[in-house]
Amino acid sequence: MKESQFLKAITILSVNHSTKILINKPNNGHVGNLGSTEFTIDIIDCCASVMDNLIAKGYCLSMKDGLTSVNSLGEFKIN
Repeated sequence: MKESQFLKAITILSVNHSTKILINKPNNGHVGNLGSTEFTIDIIDCCASVMDNLIAKGYCLSMKDGLTSVNSLGEFKIN
């Protein structure tokens, strides 16, 4: 996810104070450009309305390893 998409997603996620997330979690130990030109968000816990808001704003959600990954449309990847 690009920086502008990341910041928009963080704004959506921050509305609910009980949301728990991981930011820039390495994928299989690979860091690459995380935090400089690429950004990731994995949701640990949140209410359903947060997910509804992300989807309404054009984000895709996918599940892996017990986490929900937030992806912008066009960058969705199946791992």
